Amino acid sequence: MPAAVFSSPDRATRVGVLTLTAVVFAAVVGFVTFELRRGLRDQILRRDAEVLAGVTAMQLDMETARLSEIGIGRLPGDVFTAVLNASKLAGVIGVRVFDPQRQFAGAVPFAWSEDPPPADEWRRLESGETIARLHGRDTLPVLIQMLLRDQATNPGVPVVEAWVPVRRVEGKAFEGAAQFWTDGRAIAGEFAALDRRLFLQGLLAWIAGTVIIIAALTWAFSRLAAANRELRARTDDLQRANRELVLAAKTSALGTVTAHLIHALKNPIAGLELLVSNRAEPSGREGSGEEFAAATELTRRLRTMVNDVVGVLRDEQSGIAFELSAGEVVDIAVSKSRPMAADRDVHLVSNVGASISVPARRANLAALVLQNLVQNAIEASPGQGSVTISGRGNGTHTLEFTVEDQGPGLPVSVQERLFQPCMSSKAGGSGLGLALSYQLARQAGGRLELLRTDSRGSCFRLVLDSPA
Repeated sequence: MPAAVFSSPDRATRVGVLTLTAVVFAAVVGFVTFELRRGLRDQILRRDAEVLAGVTAMQLDMETARLSEIGIGRLPGDVFTAVLNASKLAGVIGVRVFDPQRQFAGAVPFAWSEDPPPADEWRRLESGETIARLHGRDTLPVLIQMLLRDQATNPGVPVVEAWVPVRRVEGKAFEGAAQFWTDGRAIAGEFAALDRRLFLQGLLAWIAGTVIIIAALTWAFSRLAAANRELRARTDDLQRANRELVLAAKTSALGTVTAHLIHALKNPIAGLELLVSNRAEPSGREGSGEEFAAATELTRRLRTMVNDVVGVLRDEQSGIAFELSAGEVVDIAVSKSRPMAADRDVHLVSNVGASISVPARRANLAALVLQNLVQNAIEASPGQGSVTISGRGNGTHTLEFTVEDQGPGLPVSVQERLFQPCMSSKAGGSGLGLALSYQLARQAGGRLELLRTDSRGSCFRLVLDSPA
């Protein structure tokens, strides 16, 4: 069975995969950049809120120390006083203070609301965490906008809302929370610069990553295409080898039957030739002499063919070591085909330019192949045409034989199944001639090829390579 072959993706599929990969990678880079942007923004906001928390704690300690110098302990409202001192920092617009029980303790410049932060945020403040947000002026509550109306001339100025826990520098007790509203223009400028840097870095990362991914996928596609081509080639080789094995099995069985048939026919044909020769004397019937002469010639040719095959079989079995030259191989094929050429008025031309010799076994098989090719060429050639048999050396130990006719060329149906058993278009033909010749050429350690076939004729080549 032929091996499965996976088709390589076409150009449109490859472009689609590369585009989809680039889009997915862009989404990943965008998501990572967005998460990094959010984390960095939160760190910047918390940095400023922690500064306010530190200043508040320092002010609370300073107020306690000042009171201690004059012999006074803590006073009510010292937390609010510390927050007020911290609110004198540049950029602070307003502040609200809540005691540890979430009760409103005061506001500057006025109390726009006494509502504490939500319970979950208050728990975060109690644990020492700061909370900060950046607001656009348009997103603030109406009361806060009224508060800020006199503090900033530009109605589009962003504002930072920061909730900070109030603690002493060296103490851990939670003493309340303060809400600061500060000018957010500096923070907004940092955010804008951060966004530009992150956008540029994300774009460069996407471009570099996309180039690397596309290069890797392109290489992978090329390797896949190469592997697919190799798999196709191996599949074709496997199918061809399978066909050749089937043909070899058939021809091997056919050869066994043929050998048995040849041995069985040898003696009857010899007896038939003797009988026809003895009765070839002219009789009273007109034309009887010519008929007996033709019958005699036919039986002689049959006996010669049988003897040739028997000779090859005998050489195969005996293992006698002798060699035949290229010219002798051509002469054998020409001599066996000359009577047929004479009957069809076809001229045989031999042209041998090699002195290389081959062992008898290979030479006899090559002679059988050439004889079949020459007879096919004679049948294909018109009357008074010519068939050329050539032999030449190619290298030191390689022989090439060619048989060329002047016929009309092979039909397309024959070309499509060349060297395979098929229905013969010739009267009395079996359709096995070229297939058997191909197998005989392989048995001889060579190969049979069709060099040309067109309206000028056909040319076959038999190559006998040097043994390994």
